[in-house]
Amino acid sequence: MRSSTGIALLLLWGALAARAAAQTAAPPEVVGTLVGPGAAPAQPSLRLYGTDLGWTFEHQGRLVMLFGDTWPTAASLCEGEPRNDDSVATLPLEAPSGVPPLTFVTRPEAPDEFAPITVARGAESLTMAYGQVPIAAFSDGTHAMAVLGRGEYVRCARRSPRKPPTCRRRDGLICTQDVGECMPSLLQIPNLCDLATGAGCLPGTTCQASPTGFCVDPTSSQNDGTAASQRFTVAHEQEIAVQEPASLASFTSVARLATNKFVNATARTVRCFTGSRCGGDYGAGHGALLMWGRPGFQGLGAREAHLYLLAHRLPIRVDRRGQTEFRPRYFAGVDAKGEPRWSRRQKDAVPLTLDGVVGGSPHEEQPIVNQMSISWMGEPVNKWVMLYGGDLADYLLADPVSQRPGSHPGTLRIRFADHPWGPWTPPEPHLLPGSPDVVGDPWGPGGVLFHNLCVGVGADVCAPGDPTRPPDFFLPGCPSFGAAFDIGRFYGPNVIDAYTRAAGPTALDLLWNVSTWNPYAVVLMRTRIEAGPADPPPACPRGRRPVRWCARGS
Repeated sequence: MRSSTGIALLLLWGALAARAAAQTAAPPEVVGTLVGPGAAPAQPSLRLYGTDLGWTFEHQGRLVMLFGDTWPTAASLCEGEPRNDDSVATLPLEAPSGVPPLTFVTRPEAPDEFAPITVARGAESLTMAYGQVPIAAFSDGTHAMAVLGRGEYVRCARRSPRKPPTCRRRDGLICTQDVGECMPSLLQIPNLCDLATGAGCLPGTTCQASPTGFCVDPTSSQNDGTAASQRFTVAHEQEIAVQEPASLASFTSVARLATNKFVNATARTVRCFTGSRCGGDYGAGHGALLMWGRPGFQGLGAREAHLYLLAHRLPIRVDRRGQTEFRPRYFAGVDAKGEPRWSRRQKDAVPLTLDGVVGGSPHEEQPIVNQMSISWMGEPVNKWVMLYGGDLADYLLADPVSQRPGSHPGTLRIRFADHPWGPWTPPEPHLLPGSPDVVGDPWGPGGVLFHNLCVGVGADVCAPGDPTRPPDFFLPGCPSFGAAFDIGRFYGPNVIDAYTRAAGPTALDLLWNVSTWNPYAVVLMRTRIEAGPADPPPACPRGRRPVRWCARGS
């Protein structure tokens, strides 16, 4: 009979062998700066200093990229708050050997200025100012669509003067009067606060009650059971909009998703989706939309940013009035056989497991999750890949020490899964900021992130800092002092699906972009993923699949 020590060693060996047999990601390499300081602009006369994010999708033979807050000049932060400041560019469909040229959509009357993204909701033109950005984009085969995060909160509605406000017809949401908003508001986005304590407001603002209250999701993973967490569970009105074919910077709202679980979202479309482990085809196509979401961009303590999933049939039908009924199905856990369950009700949504175990723990060990990108890698890897994480500036964190726990703080992480609902493998460090003392590290000489302690070595110069930074905006006269301490951070990864290429018989090269906090730029990266042994096909139970959403010919 084996000793307990021997059994433990065997189990450890088995775990290590399984990890060694899995797919592996090589260290990422910098291809070059896509847009921002240091980039080689395809439109030299264009007034554009820097931008961030950059969500790509292919639609009817065109590869489009949506960017977030875009600065026309290095001093844009000091030139007043714009009403619309996001931008759109196109790229070549075929990946070049180096950095692909970006062609930004410009104003017809001013070709040296980028055309800011506009969103029409009926006769109203919505603001897309600082912090109001595209968060996901996709093609349903008929329409090019974007999900836009505008920080618009779902407020309770008063149906009758004699009745209290409610969140009626809002799936799983309840009305609360305990959450207020800070006044005066900053940057055109309401800032929520705890009415009892005033927590959440910046100096110079006060927490005031809302006329009707806000709709909260008590099942959100941001709910840690305390009253103080309630303001983090308020639902957002996520705008779902169609891109105008003749004007790529113009979008028209066709639906809104009232949600807390999908405040932070990413999307992909697949050729065929059955809602089960069998019969699907996760290759790029227009059979179904998959959207992953989190209830925020960071968590603190028990207030976590779990990962959720919804699926929607394609194409999304838009009626004559230019509206659609967005009615997805939400992942609602797995049954005893490991098959996923689906529900029409968002309140039934269950977070995905993130420990590599079917039906395991949804715990996200990274408090700073930031934006994420999820992409299907076909032959020979045949896995879903997730890139997420990075860092935020200290002044954007409630507690910088506790929100950067463990090893490799500020690092982008990578995970893998067989199916969109997982189980997702535990995260591994992928893109590290490194050290300002090490040549070639992102923070060091020859790197892409600014650090005030970096000293150039020979031809390896340090990344320059932006002349003005966000902290300057809030001080009288907009003094340029932020660059002295506002070091560079990684965030906002996006896999460019159209550029994924074979790298020999057992590997794929992913091309992806990542935002750099300082300098304010978007950098193109390359990661080689080596396939592990092929997994045996799952045993397909008999019976009807939950759905069969497949593109024609699938």
